This record gives sequence, structure tokens and C-alpha cells, in this order.
Amino acid sequence: MKLASVCQFWAAAVGAGAIALSAPPALARPGLQVAAVQFAVTPANGSPSDFTATGQTIQRVVGDLKSTVTLLACGPDRLCILTAPFPVNNGNLQTAVRLLLAKELELPPQAIVCSSAHDHSIPLLLVRNPAAWGQAGDYPPPAESNAIARQFLIGVSHAARGLALKLQPVTVAWGTAKETRVTYNRRGRLPDGKSYFIREEDRLKLGPDYVGKIDDDASVVVFQDVRGRPVTAFAFFTGHPVTGYNPEAPIAFGQWPQVACEKPSADLGGVPVAFLQGSAGDINSKYMLSGTIAQSMELGGYLGDSYIKAAHALHRSRRTDFEWKRARVDIPLNDLPSIPSLEKDLATIDGFIRRGRAGDPDTRTCVGMNFPLALSPPYRANLVMMVRPWYVWALDQRRTGAAATLPKTLPLEIVVARIGDVGLVGMPFEAFVSTGLKIKRETPLPCVLPCTYIDGMQGYIPDSASCDDREYQAGYFRYLGNRPPYRSPGGDAAAFVAIAALKQFAR
Repeated sequence: MKLASVCQFWAAAVGAGAIALSAPPALARPGLQVAAVQFAVTPANGSPSDFTATGQTIQRVVGDLKSTVTLLACGPDRLCILTAPFPVNNGNLQTAVRLLLAKELELPPQAIVCSSAHDHSIPLLLVRNPAAWGQAGDYPPPAESNAIARQFLIGVSHAARGLALKLQPVTVAWGTAKETRVTYNRRGRLPDGKSYFIREEDRLKLGPDYVGKIDDDASVVVFQDVRGRPVTAFAFFTGHPVTGYNPEAPIAFGQWPQVACEKPSADLGGVPVAFLQGSAGDINSKYMLSGTIAQSMELGGYLGDSYIKAAHALHRSRRTDFEWKRARVDIPLNDLPSIPSLEKDLATIDGFIRRGRAGDPDTRTCVGMNFPLALSPPYRANLVMMVRPWYVWALDQRRTGAAATLPKTLPLEIVVARIGDVGLVGMPFEAFVSTGLKIKRETPLPCVLPCTYIDGMQGYIPDSASCDDREYQAGYFRYLGNRPPYRSPGGDAAAFVAIAALKQFAR
């Protein structure tokens, strides 16, 4: 359902070549308006960690965690984008954020887009009564949320309050630099054709220059005022921020996405720079689980320098309007495995769990998954224990005949937008990089940002070529409860819908 129509106001004719930040662009009348505010929260040592399977708490806090609220307006049409390191795209936290922003900005909740950097180094934000954050009056009582969630939601409220009054006319400019030092493709193929997770020790065996198929675009979208001065910016890159992260020794840290965004922010005069995560389902940053905070900062420095390079070679958008919509996507689902196959895998799982809990160091592979040496055997056992309920459920479906009545598709919703000549796609799952590259390749816009972790958390959904694989990413449906495997085209079904919408917007 389309929620916003096209603003039919065009900027004066301009060239499409690179421009300097000091060149004041001609503005459309009335055209696009933008306002943005960035705020920070400070976690406490000892807080529960959000990314852990065994209940560890935060052992070290490395600075604040920054989030940005951006409001776009074009005539009566408005869209708010919240970017944060926290999982604002999921669960009670997402509900609370959308209702709170809708209240503060006087917008329908559907006009609120929540984007997570998927930072693995964050505390748990616990919200017990999300609807209360959308109600008039004072904030909900402290008992309704834990301390860090309350601090964050009040920060969202303060950032949004009065933001509409700060809207100002802008033009849109974009730039892209190539960055290959930060990430690599973490899905490999064995000689028998089976896929496997390329752990850090595997990456090193492939050679220091191994990268694989990645999206190496470090893109910035800069919004400039009537004098050509930056107002705010988006920064896009693709990769799991897992350097300096270990689930058995959790820290609170903005990781390299935050470090990277601080550099163009300073270069552009201190304006807010919001990070948008790309199609990172099968893309890792280097040094997973074995890296240090210093190495994460180093990678953030590389990426930040690339952002600055992109910001110094901007291309001016020919249009300064925007349009957007939410669109339904149906992801095809496959049949369940056979009873003998499920029984065999369940026996393998039970044996792995017993050995892992006993400390067996040879617990490295199980039901298509392989685990890094950096994780202890008991932790590996816990990760496998989390998929066991799926096998029990699947066996029950097969034995009772209920498998024939399971749904054939997974319905979900994506966000598609054109901001000037920049396309933006928001997917509520961890898309593989091939899905994102397909959207870029087949969309007739000069800059396209295929983003994930937006307005939902459906886990990994593989691309068309990977639906039959069973390594951690392609087999992640087993962690999600009662869901059948995916069937081709998998996550590419979202690409088809996004490409069609962007082609329509680009006319």
C-alpha cells in the first residue's frame, strides 16, 4: 500500500558530475526538507548483553552508543528514519519506538522506519509495556523498562520533539568510494559442494587477501542547505560489525560503524551522520570473535576515510523530491525434510550437545554448522541446543501428517523509497549480499542503498542460489521456531518487488 505520493517539484537543471561541498546548489520550490538530531546513551557495566546465548553481562563499556532521528518532508508527505545500534527493528522495542515517534512527530506509525546497525556489542533493552510509550502524558513508570531502555527511549523523545520546526530546504548529493579492507564473504564451498561458515581461522587459511563476493560500496548521501552547507548525511556499508566482539565476554561498543561515521561527521562540520547497514547476511568484518577493540577502531578508520573520500566527490541529484511506499513480499517456503533425515539429525544433535557440555574440543561441526575455536565447547553446545526444538517440531509435523498443511510462503513487508536520485530499500531480514547487489544492478538510479535490519527481524533469508544450503546462515530458519525451509528465489523475492518499485519511482 502506497503511503506517500510523488512531490512534483523539480530542482533547476544541474549537471550530474562531481561537485564541491562549497558549491551552493539551486533549490527546488518547495522541494525536499530535512531535519536530523543525533543523541547518545551510556550503558552501565554489568548490564545484560543482548547478543549472548548464556546470559553473560556487559564486562566493559567503550564510550557512548549513538543514534540518529532523521525527518524527511516534501509538501504534506513525511517520513521519519531512526538509525541505532540497538535492535529498534524488532519486538517491544520497535513497537515502543514507533509509537513514541508517531506521537512526538504527529505521524502515523507506518511513516516511522526503524533501522538497526546490528551492532553485536550492545546491552539488552527490555521494554515491558511498549504501548505506554505512545500514550499522552508523562513517560511510563521506570518499572515498565530497564534503565538503558528507558534512557534510550527518552533520548528518542527529546530528539524528535520539535524536530519538525527544524526542517529546512535541501538538495541531495551522493558519493561512493570503494572499501575492501574491512569485510569478507563468510560463506565458502567444500569440494563436495556443501557450504560452510568461513570462520576467522578459515579466512586466514584462504590467504591474507581473501575477500570473496562483497558489496564494497562506501556510500554517503549528503543533504545540503540553500548555501550548500551540509545539514545531515546517510552513510551506507555492508558487513556484520563483529570485530572486537565475543559473546562469552560481552562489551558495549558502537563498533566500527559508529567509529566510521564520526569521521565524515567531523569533516562535514559536525552534522549528524546516520549509518545504514547493507545486505550483510553473508558478509563479516574481519577478526570475528578473536579481534580487539583497537582492530575494530582501525577498520572504522578505514571506512571513515572512504566515507570522506566519497563526500569529497559528490554527485548532485537532478531531483529534490521524494516518494516512498511499503510493499508486500511473499518468500516461498519448501517442504520439511523426511522422517529418516530428521531422526538422523536429531540423534547427531543430542550427541553433540552431550560432548560439548562435557568440554570435548572436537565439537566443531553439527547438522551443517561449524563453529570457531574462539567459542568454548559448552557455548557451541548451547548454539546447537537452540535448533533442537525445530527438529522435534518438524518430526511431529511429519508423523502426524500436519506437514501437508504448513504455509507455502512467508509474507513480509519492505520499505522502498526514492530520495532525489537515491534509491533506498529497507528489508526486515538479513539479506545475502547477492540480493543487495541484484537490487543495485537492476535499478535505473545512480545510487541505491539496499538495507537490511529495517522494520523487522526475520533472520537470515538466503538468495536464490543458496536456499538448499544448511550452514549457519542458510539454515537459520531452524532458530526461528515453526518455520519450513526456504525455497528459491528466497530473499531475491524481495529484490524483485524492490526493483519494480524503484523502476516506477525512477520514471
